[in-house]
This record gives sequence, C-alpha cells and structure tokens, in this order.
Amino acid sequence: MENSTLKLAKDIQDWLIKHRREFHKHPEPSFEEVWTSKTISDELERLGLEVQHIGKTGLVGILRGKSEGKTIGLRADIDALSVTEDTGYSFASQNKGYMHGCGHDAHITMLLGAAKLLSEMKDKLNGTVKFLFQPGEEVASGAKAMIEGGALKNPDVDYIFGMHIWSDVPVGQVVIQPGPFMASADIWDLTIKGKSSHGSSPWQGVDAITCSAAVIQGVQTLVSRVNDVRNPIVMNIGTIEGGERFNVTPGSVKMSGMNRSFSKYSRENMPKWLEEMIENVCKGYRCDYDFKYDFTCAATINEEKATGMLKSAVSKIIGEDNIKQVSMIMGSEDFSEYLEKIPGALMLLGCRNEAKDCCYSQHSNHYKLDEDALPIGVASYVQVALDYLK
Repeated sequence: MENSTLKLAKDIQDWLIKHRREFHKHPEPSFEEVWTSKTISDELERLGLEVQHIGKTGLVGILRGKSEGKTIGLRADIDALSVTEDTGYSFASQNKGYMHGCGHDAHITMLLGAAKLLSEMKDKLNGTVKFLFQPGEEVASGAKAMIEGGALKNPDVDYIFGMHIWSDVPVGQVVIQPGPFMASADIWDLTIKGKSSHGSSPWQGVDAITCSAAVIQGVQTLVSRVNDVRNPIVMNIGTIEGGERFNVTPGSVKMSGMNRSFSKYSRENMPKWLEEMIENVCKGYRCDYDFKYDFTCAATINEEKATGMLKSAVSKIIGEDNIKQVSMIMGSEDFSEYLEKIPGALMLLGCRNEAKDCCYSQHSNHYKLDEDALPIGVASYVQVALDYLK
C-alpha cells in the first residue's frame, strides 16, 4: 500500500513541476538570488507562514504547530551556477551565463511543497517547523551566513534535515548513512611574484611561470607523498593566470584552488604543507609569493541517532530496500555548518533516469533531473517532520 504522505505529495506533482520549471528559468548567482527569494517569500506568506529575512536573500519560514514542543529545521539551498545551459529544455535558463545545474531549483520546490502540505497538517504538530531557504551554497558560505543571521534561533532548532538531489542515484532511491559523508572544502589563493623581462633574455628577469609549473607538480606530490593516503584528500588547482604577451617573460602568476578532506588532521595540516612547499619552490626559482587560505566549510558528518530517525522516516516513503549507501563523497556541502552546531543528517535523493536523458553529472551544462523525484523529496521532508514532532 502506498504511503499516505507520498500520496499527498504525488497529488501536488503538477504544482511542483510548475514551480520547479519557473525556478529553473530564473537562476541567480550566490547571494544575488533576489527574484528567487522574493518568489519564495510570497509563496510562504500565501501559505500563512511567518517569514524571517536573513541578509539580502536568505529567509526562514516558520510554521507553529498546535502546541509548543521541539523545533525541526528543514533546509534547501537556492543559488545557481555560473554555467551556460545546454539542455534544450523549453523552460531553459533566461538568465544568460547562469543555470540551475545542481538541482537547487528542485530543492526550493520540494521544500515549498513540504511547507504547503505541513501547513495543512499543523494541528498534528507538537512543536515548530522552520523552513530554511539558504543562499550561497555554491560558494560554501551561505550556511554560515544563515547561522550568523539567527536561522537556528528563536525558536532554537533541535534537529536539522537536508537533502541534495543526486544524478548518480536512480530515481526512487536515496542515500542515507551515518558518519563522514561529504568532504570539507577550503579555498586558497596564490600569487607568485617574479620580474618581467624581454622574452629573448629571460635571465634579465625572474620567470614566474616556470616557478608556477613547479608549484603545480609539488601540490600533487603533497597528495601522494606527504598526506597519509588512508585519509583521502583532494588538492585541486582550479584557475591559473599569468603572462601578458608572447614575447615577455612573465613576472607574475596567480592561481587558486580548493582542498578537500574528511580528516581533521589532514584538513588542519594542508595549508601548512602547501605553504612550506610554495616557500621552498619559490626560493629555488628566486620568486616571492603571497598566499591566502580560507577554511571555508567543514566535512559533512551525519549524526548517528539523527540519521537513524531520518532512515526510519524515509523508509516509510520508499521502503528500506531503496535506501542505499555509497563510498564517502569528495564533493562538499555547506550543510556541514549546521551539523557543527546541532544534530542532523543530509540525504541524497536520486534523480537519474537514462530513459529520460537524466544522466548527466552535477554541474554539467546538460544537467537534467527526473521530476518524478520531486514528490519523494517532499514526502521525505514531511514524514521526518511528522515523526519528529508527533
């Protein structure tokens, strides 16, 4: 027999699809989600929820049950990627250069769907539900901004649940598991300073590009020869910019990267390892340098008891056989910042369906999702809230 919560969610699937496609057409960059935030706020007010605005674009909807009690937080992220869409959708991005290529349009929609259903069930709730609509997940700093803005306070959130739609998992399945789940994400910037000269006489200058090549090789040596490989890390160089002209020996190179880890030891030591290598390489190539490192967001570690409660709730929706586990994911999610403060858990919601061409990776400009996942996500949000506040 189909779960009653899932049936209610399926009954509003047309409403969900309409909203998801509207959000998909209007992607906005991190902390600039003005239209998105206004649209969410208007919908929450139509549902009769209290709305708290945090910063420029963050917001929290508050639904109070029939009596006082515990408070559960349900979170969705709302920002888009700086990617030019190539899906062929009739509802493709109308904001050139930006795309909902990571499923945040679905996250917004599913949390609004949960608010819609739970607002009709508030007499069954002994406590409060807070719906957190968070900006800036793609730059890994939105959760911190929400926390600093008081999203977890007044009333204080006791437990938080989030989900991320995931293209590697078939629609109808989810991933729920305790412990280390997704890696930390820390950003660094490096400027290597040499001295420019005519390209025909590089000995009259100091070649910053040659030095940068040695630094690039040194970064990967740290991964394989300095770090304990039993604690996996990723040290990625994402940008490099140097030189002004083909016949000039460049005097400056800029690069930036992101480091990922599950281990507290590795995370704390990566900037030390990195700067020590940079300092010695630059000295060998007669260069100076500027190095900046930002501990951006921690690893996502699902709390065991909260994860068990989440699994119990979602198993009522799709059955325990459809709840899977995967290897730890080196990608990052700043949902981790909430888990640093209060118990909770993050799950992955499957949206893959090759028959519908929904088989591209997160952040692909071809990214598509099977909209049959939407009611499952809504029902999961609703069921965990009902179980927690019963």
